[in-house]
Amino acid sequence: MTTNNIEALDDEHHHNLIENEHQDSLITYLNNTPSVEDETIPSFEWLFETFKKSMKGKCPITIFSDQDAAIAGAIKKAFPTSRHRLCLWHLSQNANQQFGLMKADKEFKNIFHKCLSGCITTTEFEQTWSTMTTKYKLEDDRWFNRLYSLKEKWCTTFSKDFFSAGILSSQRSESANHAIGFKASKTTSLSDFFSIFQQTVIRWRRQEERDDFDCTKGIPKSDLCMSPLLKHAALVYTHTLFRDFEDKFKHAMASAIELVGTQGNTLTYRVFLNGIDGSSRSTSLIQLPRDDN
Repeated sequence: MTTNNIEALDDEHHHNLIENEHQDSLITYLNNTPSVEDETIPSFEWLFETFKKSMKGKCPITIFSDQDAAIAGAIKKAFPTSRHRLCLWHLSQNANQQFGLMKADKEFKNIFHKCLSGCITTTEFEQTWSTMTTKYKLEDDRWFNRLYSLKEKWCTTFSKDFFSAGILSSQRSESANHAIGFKASKTTSLSDFFSIFQQTVIRWRRQEERDDFDCTKGIPKSDLCMSPLLKHAALVYTHTLFRDFEDKFKHAMASAIELVGTQGNTLTYRVFLNGIDGSSRSTSLIQLPRDDN
């Protein structure tokens, strides 16, 4: 089995994997096929076609991988409608090898990581990238120019038109391997991996049932005053999701707003978090004429 990191997202992924009838047919199929040992386009294409067969012919919406050329080539053939994204963790690791003396430059590393996932708009990304390449004389650097040509595959600014559950990396695969309790190698068969994965899914679902039971015993508490919005969130969310919502709510409450300009009936405001660089955003509101009637 290949050791490359690949993460596929599909809206029916978990449900399809645990259907008993579906499991039996997939295990039978895998038991009669060889393991993927050579990391070539044909071997990855076979792997993806096998995955697609297990998903009843449906391609994943999004697939994350490292920058392996064989994976990229196989994705184009096997999943022509899927969105191929590059894993930011692997990209960062590869980038560290290209930084040279700039590894010790904290400002450079900050601006590079802002290009990866810190820009809100495409204009902001282009300006940030231009500032970085100009300041550090990277305009003619082959590696950075190639990285820029692939920006739609890794920059989060260019991925807002589809849902990816906030996943930016194939590292969830490694988290799954850790939870399963073993690391796959080139000698691990797909059928062995699937059998262990099947038992892991059962364990996860039992844990989910326990978490659901805990949620029935009471709503989560908050250090904040329980406003109507927080009370509603506490009632409809699990304890874990409520903590995520609470964190976003705290940021929203900590935001400062100031009027920066007016043009006709359009008001422009700056929204920012005090003390946090790069948090400032501008928004415009149209002031409608008041109807005294």
